[in-house]
Amino acid sequence: MITFSFTVARPTIIVKADGVLPSGITVLTGQSGSGKSTFIKSIAGLVKPSTGIIRYDETTWVDRDRKVWVPAQERQVGYMPQGNIVFPHMSVEKNITYSNRGTPKTCDELLVRLGLEKYRHTKAGRLSGGEQQRVALGRALYSKPTVLLLDEPLSALDWNLRKQVRQELMDIIREWDVPCLWVTHDESDVAAVGDRHWICEAGIIRTGCICKHT
Repeated sequence: MITFSFTVARPTIIVKADGVLPSGITVLTGQSGSGKSTFIKSIAGLVKPSTGIIRYDETTWVDRDRKVWVPAQERQVGYMPQGNIVFPHMSVEKNITYSNRGTPKTCDELLVRLGLEKYRHTKAGRLSGGEQQRVALGRALYSKPTVLLLDEPLSALDWNLRKQVRQELMDIIREWDVPCLWVTHDESDVAAVGDRHWICEAGIIRTGCICKHT
């Protein structure tokens, strides 16, 4: 469980967040520029908050008053960034194991579960968009993370492929039973995958409803 209460001062916005990220899938929506990516990067350890704390269970990751700062590589966070998400010149296997914080067995399991085993030695740049998304998810899960952070994981896909990959991602996340924060601009993701819905409005993270799947 992630507990947080912090602010991040950016040139164009101040992001303020106070809450708890529990198990299951939490979907965070908001307009472009509202602070979603800044929030998720703060949890990942890629942005340092200006004030406040971030804790994982009893371990303090950030405490600005006490000058505590645990860097990203020591938080065991699985992070799937927005945009160009694979190293195209590297094989699928090398993409997944890039962090070097997992085991060969875990890599083998992910390749099979993600339907990528036959592409193990294929350069990731040769794969389709949906396959590249699976590679990126595999890399995020490889270290058996304490929390999974997905920043617009489907934004580069067309609508039909979005639905397919969204279901695949959701099934894998629930199978691996890892708390997940799923950032998206697509409101349809809320009902499709979320256990709860948070909204980012002008830098303020607001908790919302419990989502009911049909």
